[in-house]
Amino acid sequence: MPEHADVIVVGARCAGSPLAALLARAGVRVVVLERAEFPSDTLSSHLFEADAISFLNRLGVLERLRATGAPLVARTDTRVEDLQLAMELPQQPDDVGAIVSVRRTLLDPILAEAAAQAGADVRTGARVTGLLEEDGRVAGVRFEQAGAESELRARLVVGADGRHSTLARLVGARMYNLTPSQRLLFWAYFEGADPGAEPTFLSHRWGERFILAIPSDSGLYQVLLWPEQSERERFQSDRDGVFLDHARACEPVADALVGARRVGKTMGAFRWEGFFRQAAGAGWVLCGDAGHFKSPAPGRGIGDAFLQAERLATAITAALEGSDEALDLAMRAWGRWRDREFAEQYWLAYDLEEAGAAPSVLVEILRGLQRTGNAGLFFEVLNHRARPSQVLTPARALGAGARLLAKRGSHRRALLAELGTLGARDMRRRRLNARPVYAPGPQPG
Repeated sequence: MPEHADVIVVGARCAGSPLAALLARAGVRVVVLERAEFPSDTLSSHLFEADAISFLNRLGVLERLRATGAPLVARTDTRVEDLQLAMELPQQPDDVGAIVSVRRTLLDPILAEAAAQAGADVRTGARVTGLLEEDGRVAGVRFEQAGAESELRARLVVGADGRHSTLARLVGARMYNLTPSQRLLFWAYFEGADPGAEPTFLSHRWGERFILAIPSDSGLYQVLLWPEQSERERFQSDRDGVFLDHARACEPVADALVGARRVGKTMGAFRWEGFFRQAAGAGWVLCGDAGHFKSPAPGRGIGDAFLQAERLATAITAALEGSDEALDLAMRAWGRWRDREFAEQYWLAYDLEEAGAAPSVLVEILRGLQRTGNAGLFFEVLNHRARPSQVLTPARALGAGARLLAKRGSHRRALLAELGTLGARDMRRRRLNARPVYAPGPQPG
């Protein structure tokens, strides 16, 4: 006979475990099925911002986060072409840090333990193999654990199992508004680095270069590179050597790495795809990267998973009191919220990854914000506390364009073409938000 729960959560990482913890605290009977055994790594740049740190504080795991040795960084050294922003990152009164880097081998077990302590039944080494259905609804799952197959029934199954989601594949959730990767991504860790007296998040983008660095857990220094696709063969031929050559093109990183030693492998990703997936159906819903994955350029994957989990926990807890039909309607409503909430950030992330130099209009907007003491607004966009449209407004774009036209001389035609391209792109994306373009057929996980 199958076991029964109120909710099954497939996946115990950054979306699944926090969701399970919140549901269990609300009295929901929740079982989490995770195919990995912790600690285990997963491909992730693992930076997260002020809103995510505050969420972990509310979840009650801040002290465990601090115990990893990762500093809660409050300062940035940001460069966009010739513009330098060296400043304190914005924080709200209840914030406890602005940005942090914690490897997933440490972070994910902390989250899974929080779920278990809240009362969720967390089962690792449990691989979902199929669905149970009843009256046209998903009613549970089949799973394998320790060589045995079992069945588990529930009123709702949540897929929180990442961008290659098994649940998404099993239910045939379709993808829409896909975006291809435009750069490569590599990162490595160094011990014995000297990043300076004050922990600082470094983000330098100029020409074809895009380099990030931040103190991480366990006394390590994390360096992240975003090479252009033209450098694929170089990185494939000598990943470690080319990584160091590329990283040292950024002077502050080169200084920090004098005498440092790389620890572990140089991690990397050559290709990915951004997407939205159908968020919910009869008896199921997708959370985190399972339902929506964007370019890693702004480092929003973890923070967005937390945002979705917190909102979804509230929706599930309220809807479980009603009928199955009401529960399904509530999950679809949550899915519409997800699409509205993340649409603008999705396109911005894609733009931040774009090859070549940053658009001159964007640089000039940031320069104007700096001049008026409002540069923190741009970082609040990266904190998901301001929409891109609230900061990169038409008025600011027109003002930036006018200033550039006044001093560009013979380059006016190129600037007008850039403004026209940006305007047309914005209109096209607005249409896609209203009428998504679906990839053909049910999409594999």
